[in-house]
Amino acid sequence: MHTRVKAQPVPAGPRLDPITIQLLWSRLISVVDEAASGLMRTAYTPSVKEYHDFCCAIFDREARLLSHCTVTTPGLLGVIPDIMANFARVHPPQTLKPGDVLITNDPWLASGHLIDVTVAAPIFHRGALVAYALCIVHHLDMGGRMATLESKDVYEEGLKIPMLKLYREGELNETVYEFIRANTRVPEKILGDLRAQLIANHVCTRGLLRLMQEYRLTDLRELADEIINRTEASLRRKIAQLPSGTYPYAVRLPPIPGCKERVDIKLAVLIEEDRITLDYRGSSGEVGAAINCCLNATKSYSAYPIKAVLDPEVPNNHGALLPIAVVADEGTVVHCRPPAATWGRTMISHLYPEIIFGALEKVIPEFVLGAQGCCPANEVYLHGHHKDGRPFMAIANHMGGFGGSARQDGPAGLCFPFNTRDIPIEVTESEATMRYVQKELVPDSGGPGRNRGGLGQVVEFEILSGERGPAEGYVASSVRLSGRAEDSDFPVLGRLGGGNGRGYGLAVNGKEVEHGIYRRLYPGDRVRFQVSGGGGYGDPKARERERVERDVAEGYVSAEGARRDYAVAIT
Repeated sequence: MHTRVKAQPVPAGPRLDPITIQLLWSRLISVVDEAASGLMRTAYTPSVKEYHDFCCAIFDREARLLSHCTVTTPGLLGVIPDIMANFARVHPPQTLKPGDVLITNDPWLASGHLIDVTVAAPIFHRGALVAYALCIVHHLDMGGRMATLESKDVYEEGLKIPMLKLYREGELNETVYEFIRANTRVPEKILGDLRAQLIANHVCTRGLLRLMQEYRLTDLRELADEIINRTEASLRRKIAQLPSGTYPYAVRLPPIPGCKERVDIKLAVLIEEDRITLDYRGSSGEVGAAINCCLNATKSYSAYPIKAVLDPEVPNNHGALLPIAVVADEGTVVHCRPPAATWGRTMISHLYPEIIFGALEKVIPEFVLGAQGCCPANEVYLHGHHKDGRPFMAIANHMGGFGGSARQDGPAGLCFPFNTRDIPIEVTESEATMRYVQKELVPDSGGPGRNRGGLGQVVEFEILSGERGPAEGYVASSVRLSGRAEDSDFPVLGRLGGGNGRGYGLAVNGKEVEHGIYRRLYPGDRVRFQVSGGGGYGDPKARERERVERDVAEGYVSAEGARRDYAVAIT
């Protein structure tokens, strides 16, 4: 649960009027957006430059979130306040000096799995600590077993970095770099992205100090209190408009490769006046597969959809988290304990918004979305060697159909809730010894509805020859899909009478295989999979005939699908 942090006494700056506060609020956001630009321009890997799986943020001296970059994955927004609070607890403000940089990837203290590395730096103004800059990035590799759902505990998943000082008064702790270099498959790229994070924090620091000097601020206390209070009050007003009550919802997840147990997620949304409690008690216990969620990840992906649905226009900060509480039993898949395996935590955390929407479908039907065909994320990891012998580690992502809504059809090839971009196929082909054979939309894959779900897509790629001969020149691969087949316990659901999204399956050389499993691919091997379409919204029979005819003309719906799903005969 997020609690208020008592402000420490600091010298007050000049009184700020409402117009100036609004200007400074916008400037805080522009500062972190500039830092994000610096990060993307200096990073080494497509996961940052193209995928945008990162976040840059500024906190006040009490470790309260003030602003984050607008190019980011929302799943980090609810967790970075906990990370910064943990940094401040382990390294109290009085122990920090100019030039210090903190680092960690501890899943329980940071963002929930080892491949997310966070660096933070104190910001000093006129000799006093006034703020913190923070940057978190999804790295391609932290050692251990390559991307797979098969890990049984966190020790198999790679290098865990405690909350250390990476820099102490400007002096690099080379030991940290050496440990990373010795434990990762492509250390130059991992360390390159880490240096890009340092650049992002430097840009944050420079921009914030420029702002404070321009407006002659000695501290950020008044500004921070004002924008946090405004954000909290705005969200509380929106919650207060909802009918009070308890709204339960429960799902059983599709079978998880490498996991003998079936996983049940139980939720009760409790609305009381101007606050919401999301209660996951009763969910399944920890499992021996890499899908367990730390509580910080559960809180983050649970708070985000509430804010997005009820109050999307007001910028996010610490105040947006105060009206929302998350409750879960310790030792469960939604609140796991060390040393549970967490690499594929998104297999569950990406589903929290859909589960919450399921609970709220009868409360705010005009705001919920059909389920997402891309959810959980569909990702391909590849590791091998180029013809010149250089190792590579590549990631590729493939979006499904967006869910239909009360307003419109769901677009094809977009994602929710993780809000990342497609990595262009040309980039992936240049990163790894593979080529795409097919990548196209699938007709009839979008869930039927008054507003149709977006289309899914079929993807096929082939492994090319590398440095070694056919017998040794394999590529280590893991292809992770959502697992949500049309006949599964938890398909890509429609809303308010809309049909489910369609399409699922993974095959290697024409033979169906399980997703999320590490396997070796050799030159000439072909991998083919289908990503589901989004769920439809509303009764398909209520869709206007001319819209169905246009879908058929554009190839989104077949003539047979028009008759079957919409009762429209197309000649």
